[in-house]
Amino acid sequence: MSKDSFPPPYTVQVSARAKHARLKMTPHAGLIVVLPEGFNRKHVPDLLLRHELWIRKTAAQLDAQREEPLPATDNGLPCTVTFPHFDEAWEVEYVQTAIGEADIEERSKNSLLISGDVANDALCRKLLFSWLKHRAGQLLLPSFEQLAASLDFDYAEAKVRLQHSRWGSCSSNRVITLNNKLLFLPEYLIRHIMVHELCHTVHLNHSRSFWALVHQHDPLWRIHNREMKSAWKYVPAWVSAKA
Repeated sequence: MSKDSFPPPYTVQVSARAKHARLKMTPHAGLIVVLPEGFNRKHVPDLLLRHELWIRKTAAQLDAQREEPLPATDNGLPCTVTFPHFDEAWEVEYVQTAIGEADIEERSKNSLLISGDVANDALCRKLLFSWLKHRAGQLLLPSFEQLAASLDFDYAEAKVRLQHSRWGSCSSNRVITLNNKLLFLPEYLIRHIMVHELCHTVHLNHSRSFWALVHQHDPLWRIHNREMKSAWKYVPAWVSAKA
């Protein structure tokens, strides 16, 4: 980001839970200005100028960590979908056969076919997200169940869904939700998130007792927790951009 380019493009989000205006930077959505309800938007330029150093530093860090993108179509849809830990690599083919509808099919263990109105970007993404959830259910949930059993944790239910910011969550009823994006992470980070959520079935907070339990099952949790701050780099842009 050069001096002349400041401020960079940004989006504004109004949050009913926000008490103060704040900034956040994500790899695919870029700079986001989060505003409380009733905030006067004419003050946004001043807010950006006050945090110019942070914006430039964070943007530079994201650029330095960014990996080379996987091959994609002209509209950003993937030609290949890879889940490294599960040793899966799917080739994706797009065939135009109809208007207004489309379908996705697993033709073999490593081949996906999207046929129909493949020029419809939103429709293709919807199909890919649905398939991604399907694979997450088939791959993540059995691994989670095995880990819980091996560590002697009990939970009510485990689910998968595509979430924007959370890698996982645990409700007061011990229902655990895992983010589909975990499919793209290395094994040790997947396990770290799973352990974290399992420990919430005992302590639904981030107390000392909670972290002590995490440490018991993940001695390197501090290192893993820091690595999760940049774990987005493993997730393809076509997934994160619309999550």
